[in-house]
Amino acid sequence: MTAYTNNIDYKRAAGLFYSRDEAEAAVRGLKDAGFDQDKISVIARDADKVEGVETTEEVGNKADEGAAAGALTGGALGGITGLLVGLGALAIPGVGPILLAGAEATAIATTLAGGAIGAATGGLVGALIGLGIPEEKAQVYSDRVAGGSFLVMVTGTEAEVKRAEIIMQRCGVEEFGIYNAPNAVAQPAQPAPAPRAEVANDDSVKLYEERLVADKERHKAGEVSIGKKVETETAKVAVPVEKERVVIERTTPTNETAVAPGTVDFSGKEVAHMDIYEESADINKEAFVREEVKVHKEVERDTVEAQETLRREELDIDVDGKPTIHKNR
Repeated sequence: MTAYTNNIDYKRAAGLFYSRDEAEAAVRGLKDAGFDQDKISVIARDADKVEGVETTEEVGNKADEGAAAGALTGGALGGITGLLVGLGALAIPGVGPILLAGAEATAIATTLAGGAIGAATGGLVGALIGLGIPEEKAQVYSDRVAGGSFLVMVTGTEAEVKRAEIIMQRCGVEEFGIYNAPNAVAQPAQPAPAPRAEVANDDSVKLYEERLVADKERHKAGEVSIGKKVETETAKVAVPVEKERVVIERTTPTNETAVAPGTVDFSGKEVAHMDIYEESADINKEAFVREEVKVHKEVERDTVEAQETLRREELDIDVDGKPTIHKNR
């Protein structure tokens, strides 16, 4: 079981891959991104159910035989094909023979082989629940593994599992989830002594270092809907109008002079005619452009900073005796 530092809140990312190629691409992508091998685990059906892979032995659900033959620690993680070849199969109730690789999978194998979780608690379901995965999701993972899918798990800090999510999504992960890792809080592991290995003449020793790998994904942050609404108000307008009226003035002549006989017609006929006019207001409504509104998008750029502790390997030369050593560079 991988040991982690107590004061860090660790998370566990888990998801399913339908095919071996997808799972292999995910594991390779995680390793290329700098993930430690002991943080990656894979659980899959017995290799005889996977095309092109053969198992070499079967391990029953017996405590005395242990889980070592049914699981492989992270040190041998590679492509999925290389990962599963030569592994034993561990019989899990309700699932059947499965293959496990990685630190978390080793813990599951140890638990199941020791009989701590039996068929009554769902076998693999109970083991996954023990790793902090909710029961409903654990059941889905168990059913899909039984059907031939590959379950890939990654344990790390919140920032690390977020990076793992991007890589796994790119490879077609299904039923992905990030969960608390309650059993990933322990005292720092004591490193095992490095094995002594003879190096052939002119052979090379590779030194590794970790690097930060950044990626971006675009997602919808919101939406803006622009419409128009009608507001009403009462407007008044004053229109001056003209009306004609007839003014009749009557006066008494000061010089009364008689008119000639026969020149006055007392028949009562019309002696004057006038047309009278007046103006009336004709008010209509017309629409005019009051203002124009232009809508466009602008991109604001910001820089998001993240900080991680990176590790780098350096040569540590232990000299026994008085050999002659020449260092180039």
